[in-house]
Amino acid sequence: MRNNTSNFSNIPFQALFNEETILSRVKELGLQIANDYQGKNPVFVCVLRGGVYFFSDLTKAVPIPIELDFIQAKSYTGTESSGNVELIKDLDSEITGRDVLIVEDIVDTGRTLKFLISHILSKKPNSLEVASLLFKEGGEAVGYPIKYIGWNIGKEFVIGYGLDYDGKFRNLPGVFLYSED
Repeated sequence: MRNNTSNFSNIPFQALFNEETILSRVKELGLQIANDYQGKNPVFVCVLRGGVYFFSDLTKAVPIPIELDFIQAKSYTGTESSGNVELIKDLDSEITGRDVLIVEDIVDTGRTLKFLISHILSKKPNSLEVASLLFKEGGEAVGYPIKYIGWNIGKEFVIGYGLDYDGKFRNLPGVFLYSED
């Protein structure tokens, strides 16, 4: 296990989840996902950039054969969603008839995920599920069931473990409440 938690005392933000807690929950999710996909050949799709830390740890926690792919969309500037979603990088894999799991760092407003779900469903997968480390209050707007959730959180803005503020703080070894104070 990594040991970056000693750096927590130097971080000027309030910790929600430390690395050890995150990795424990990710392991639980990985086993649940492995059980659900037993005997299948799923494609796990990482939503870049924020999902990369969760995706990396989650895929290592799934003890069955899987394939990996990446997709990227953008809708945030600073702490606010622009309201517009732009596809920056599409999938490389052919997913028609495949079981697909989207791996997302956080479901916030739900706009980006709703866009990505529609985009992936247009490619006619056999099944489509979503795993998200965090599900923010108000994320219900996505209108699609999120099968695997690490934690439900309130409306506060969070950073770390892939989550950013204008590209910064993704590499913090946990999830923190962001404050500009």
